[in-house]
Amino acid sequence: MSGQEDRFDSELRAAMRREEAPLGFEARLMARLDAEQKRESVLARWLKLPLLPLPMMSRWAFMAVLCLVVVAGVQFERDRQERIEGQAAKVKLMQALRVTGSQLQAVREKVLESSADRPAGE
Repeated sequence: MSGQEDRFDSELRAAMRREEAPLGFEARLMARLDAEQKRESVLARWLKLPLLPLPMMSRWAFMAVLCLVVVAGVQFERDRQERIEGQAAKVKLMQALRVTGSQLQAVREKVLESSADRPAGE
């Protein structure tokens, strides 16, 4: 083996050498684990509580109704958006019709003026 490999092996052995834990380490670790277990157990109890204290068939029925409500809500929102867009299109159409009507009125007046200026026989 080369010198570099020997040095690596000795460093590895030194790093892997067993060391005694500092005084009180075990007590601190156990206290911390107990605290985490208590905190975890409270959370676990809350998670284990039934959301609906109903029989399984009622839960499925509730979920089905909930899905229908969500779908109906989405459809309602789509209809509302469509209504808003329709009302905006109606406003634009009414404005365009007003502009077109006023232009047609102006053309009609010009035609009537020009026909009034001409003698009847022409």
